[in-house]
Amino acid sequence: MLYELPGFEHVDAHDVAEAASCLHHYGEKARVIAGATDLLALMKDRIDVPEVLLNIKTIPGMASITYEEKAGLRIGAAVTLNHLAGSEMVRQQFSILAQAALQVGTTQLRNMGTVGGNLCQRPRCAYFRHPHFICFKKGGTRCFATAGEHRFYHAIMQAGKCVMAHPSDMAPPLIALNASAVLAGPEGERKIPLASFFLNPTGLGETGLKPDELLVAIEVPHQETTHQLFVKHRIRRAADFALASVALVARVTDGICADISVVLGGIAAAPYVAAGVEAIVKGRRPDDALAQEAAEASVKGARPLPMNGYKVDLTKTLVRRALMLTGQ
Repeated sequence: MLYELPGFEHVDAHDVAEAASCLHHYGEKARVIAGATDLLALMKDRIDVPEVLLNIKTIPGMASITYEEKAGLRIGAAVTLNHLAGSEMVRQQFSILAQAALQVGTTQLRNMGTVGGNLCQRPRCAYFRHPHFICFKKGGTRCFATAGEHRFYHAIMQAGKCVMAHPSDMAPPLIALNASAVLAGPEGERKIPLASFFLNPTGLGETGLKPDELLVAIEVPHQETTHQLFVKHRIRRAADFALASVALVARVTDGICADISVVLGGIAAAPYVAAGVEAIVKGRRPDDALAQEAAEASVKGARPLPMNGYKVDLTKTLVRRALMLTGQ
């Protein structure tokens, strides 16, 4: 590993329009920087070597959290994870976001790392992260993980020619809350469902961001009283990426799940919406039998690799636990 940053130009953006214009001008040569907990590591190892770093922390409102009952919650892309987790309003009304944020990395990383960066981070695959392996994600012709090391950060669901698993802890709970991503480019802003922001492993990137676009904010609609839970299993309890995670948001009335959304992390190239679980549980009262049935449905169609088959049972266990807690 090289461990030294290559040379680059640093640009402070003063508003979203200026940031979009800069990205349009430099194209693939530029990268957005906020906390940079992922990007700087990629640069040191020469995995990503931009010529321009565009700082968005200087844009007013980019690091702000706002809430109105009609408009819902708006989280600026540069909001740090500890800022999000420490918001009293978030803890009371969108508690799943605080739960997930506190399970990302260490205190130091959460003080620097941002919501936008967590959503846009690159794969944790050791081959992608190593400068000597030119894999699919780096424009190569093969996936080294398929026949190599794939025990931890690789998919058991919907794997393509790249078998990475998406590493974001914030994406599953945000999708479970029906969040939208606000993107900005030279032609202005556009808003898309966050579930549509992530791509299957068919190209070099993991998100639908165009080269001249940036993620400005995440918007979450107002929530009526809901049961919200995020559970995650990792190698090290102190700080690590998810082997599997479950984000669950349910509206429970008299013990019945009137509505439920379950999104899984760490097992597919993008956050995996467990529609089979939702279809089974909605309108029913969670109990042991129902939780087991839903857990089996959560991994229907799984095709694990030779060394990560344990993720199937792990995911089922996490789904079952989350559902049983919903019924309490």
